[in-house]
Amino acid sequence: MSADAIPVSQLYLHNYLHLLGIVIFFYDYAITFDDEYWRVWRTPTTGASLVFLLNRYFAFFTNIAITAGNFATFKTTQSCARYAFYRQLCLIIIQVIVAVNQFLRIYALYSRSRRIAALIFSIGGILLALSIWAVIGQKSDISLSQGCHLASSRISGIRIAVAWESLFIYDFLIFSLTFLKTYRQRSMYAGPGRNDLIALIVRDGAIYFAVMACAQCANTMTFYFCPPALRGVLSTFASNVSVTMMCRFMLNLHRTATERLHNYSTASTDFGSVASSGMVFTSRVATTAGLRTTRGAAAADTLPPPLLPPPWTEEFELAPVPVPGQIEEVHRV
Repeated sequence: MSADAIPVSQLYLHNYLHLLGIVIFFYDYAITFDDEYWRVWRTPTTGASLVFLLNRYFAFFTNIAITAGNFATFKTTQSCARYAFYRQLCLIIIQVIVAVNQFLRIYALYSRSRRIAALIFSIGGILLALSIWAVIGQKSDISLSQGCHLASSRISGIRIAVAWESLFIYDFLIFSLTFLKTYRQRSMYAGPGRNDLIALIVRDGAIYFAVMACAQCANTMTFYFCPPALRGVLSTFASNVSVTMMCRFMLNLHRTATERLHNYSTASTDFGSVASSGMVFTSRVATTAGLRTTRGAAAADTLPPPLLPPPWTEEFELAPVPVPGQIEEVHRV
């Protein structure tokens, strides 16, 4: 199809679907920025937070640049071709960053297993090479009407579809490893209050895979069944959904980890208070009776240092506890 023969309705539809992916990304960014501020910006910088920021803000600025170029006026087909190459390169980098995030999640879930790392690197490297081969060397007609648009031939469309199918295979690999790890260790997390983090990983991993599978399959189908101007029309949508779901997943992990740390700190503080109160009580009983038991000495060596009682408790003495025989004599009197 000649570039001049592209219907204007298809160009408008291409722009609308591009804006759909942009709106999803920036809307989710707006409603989750509060969590990002408190969970990422206000906490010490870690490798996980740096990867999160790279995933979020590379897509943030890339979407702005791509959208500006999508509606810009290009005077020559060469400049439009350079913009199209930049757009495809950015999409590849975004998906690589998301794939790295997924790898780090599985690497941590499998306790930094080198075999799992080697497996993912091997399969991921093959899929990445296949994707690069599929993207390089394609031929497309260029239209300068209503911005910069490409009309891919059927052969080029099928080659690009291979890249998205490779991404789907990688996502399926990550999901399978997550499910397998959870299934093998399900008995370790059967107790109440112990399965929140692992359940979150499985739940969000399943949700991520389901949403991304739908978006990627829909975009892949466009390369096979849509007109030349609409092949890959959902690429921006699928890419932004991928980034959004990964950001949501990482924010949920940050939230759950923070809550668990807070609950652990609270429980430790409560235990320390109870233990300290017991030490004060044991110390005063031993002082009153003039005795020091072996159990009290062992407790003094193993438990944390006792909290000092308030000053006003020094003037009170512990009342003797009546034994059952004394209680009966009191009743007889």
